[in-house]
Amino acid sequence: MKSPTNLNYEIRPCKFVERRMLLSAFMRIIPRFNVNYQYIGFGGLAFTDFKLFHRELHINTMYSIEGGYNEQKLEFNKPYSCIKILCGDSSNMLSSIDLSKSSIIWLDYDGCLTMDVFRDLEQIMMKIPHGSIYLMSCNRQLRKEKIPYSLADLSALFGNLVPLGLENDCCCNTKAPTTIKKMLEADCANVISDRNKTETSKLKFQTLFNLVYEEYRGARMYTFGGIVLHETFDEKTLNIWDLDFINTDEPYEVDIPNLTYREASALNQILNLNERESYFVDNSIIEKDEIERYKKYYKYLPNFYDVRI
Repeated sequence: MKSPTNLNYEIRPCKFVERRMLLSAFMRIIPRFNVNYQYIGFGGLAFTDFKLFHRELHINTMYSIEGGYNEQKLEFNKPYSCIKILCGDSSNMLSSIDLSKSSIIWLDYDGCLTMDVFRDLEQIMMKIPHGSIYLMSCNRQLRKEKIPYSLADLSALFGNLVPLGLENDCCCNTKAPTTIKKMLEADCANVISDRNKTETSKLKFQTLFNLVYEEYRGARMYTFGGIVLHETFDEKTLNIWDLDFINTDEPYEVDIPNLTYREASALNQILNLNERESYFVDNSIIEKDEIERYKKYYKYLPNFYDVRI
């Protein structure tokens, strides 16, 4: 993935918050299954997700699929010896990994939705076992030369992957994330259904993640994901349903307020004390909407410092 040469993923606040939100869910899900997981993703040069999941989830088998850098540069930059770098396109490299092992897979694509996303999804869904988590991220815009696709355009590109019942404006900016979700969700269900025809233990796919964000002057991104479970497994026991970003009907927008360090520190001390919160609003220090948004994300927000080394 080439985007780290343009943007440092480690200091993009919305991306940082999304990553921490996902981690908080993973930390609740993983203990439910009592197995060792492997992690598969696109590490780039920063390997940010790999560093976080290795430290916080204690995952020691990790695969980074890379198509944009030479292997020597990647090997030099990888932070841990437990990361195996696979150079090539994702569809080919996924076939070289044992996907029958319990896995967390996050394929964070740089570009917009393509058939490659579905080829990867289908390969993964045919193999990953009970308790495995699949996620993908991509640019959420469905358009050509700044003009949203019509339903006919979308059908010409993706064929029977386009579910029935979509409206002609399904690719406009406000509806594109939901359209992508419906396409991915339907494909997951279809692959699992085909797989169940040949396997004794029947499976299901439970959607968990439906997230959107946009960095300042950055790409409009969408993240979809969920978990493969035995058909009889009670997903309510996953202990994640109190997290307000889990399995939302509408895309959950990661939209963090731009507060100063002093403002955020002061808010932390008086959160949910309405009279004291109103002081900031009444004195035009922080807007009410900013306070409400801060409450949603403050647990996941980064702290950046200027350190001389």
